Amino acid sequence: MKQFVNLFRIAYHGSEFHGSQIQPDVLTVEGILREKLIKIGASNPKFASRTDKGVNAIGNIVTTKSNLRSQILVGKLIEELDNYPIWITGFSDVNINFNPRNAKKRLYRYHLFETEIYDSFSKNMQLFVGKFDFKHFAKLYENEVTDTKRTIKNIEIKLKDDIIICNIVGKSFLWHQIRKMIGAAMDVAQGRKTHKDITDALNGKKIEFSMARPEFLTLINIEYENINIQNIKNERIMKYNYELTKNNSLFWKELH
Repeated sequence: MKQFVNLFRIAYHGSEFHGSQIQPDVLTVEGILREKLIKIGASNPKFASRTDKGVNAIGNIVTTKSNLRSQILVGKLIEELDNYPIWITGFSDVNINFNPRNAKKRLYRYHLFETEIYDSFSKNMQLFVGKFDFKHFAKLYENEVTDTKRTIKNIEIKLKDDIIICNIVGKSFLWHQIRKMIGAAMDVAQGRKTHKDITDALNGKKIEFSMARPEFLTLINIEYENINIQNIKNERIMKYNYELTKNNSLFWKELH
């Protein structure tokens, strides 16, 4: 029987989960998806990106293997996820050797409400553009990551409706890297650290910075070479009744 590699683009509200990666005895995005995919005859789910507890996504990617094309499997998966804040927003069939972690680029977005620091924060964030060793802007376990150098391709910051919107583009990121970068830029803007502290940390000096809150961070998009993802209109996105907080309302605007 022919086997397919199914790709699904997923969205989820991070406040409902203890992160995306599966963990014992707590609700996680991977745990729910693994359970539901196995139920409909798929197996071996792989995620493109891990997200921390509280972090949202509207463009994460998961692949799985089954004997059905994605166009058929997607309907079954949407039904199985009916009671969870996880939505399928696109699908594709991909090559058997496709690895979702090998992306061309990833886009994350962070929202800040301290508009008085806009100018300073914007300048501080530009210090991260380029290739640097981000080991002091990440949480690392011994022997887990050997290469801590990452390239930030672009950082775009704008002020809209009294909200600072910060878009960060890179091929890949270390654990907590973006939240540490945001925290460091805020530390400088609010007088707790200096520009030199950031540049010194990028050059190898160990300096402790604040870490930004997770609920205002969203994984927006993951882009691949030569992969065409078909968008779907998931009616459950429009009907889902959620008690909105300030951050939740931003999430819904992104999702729609």
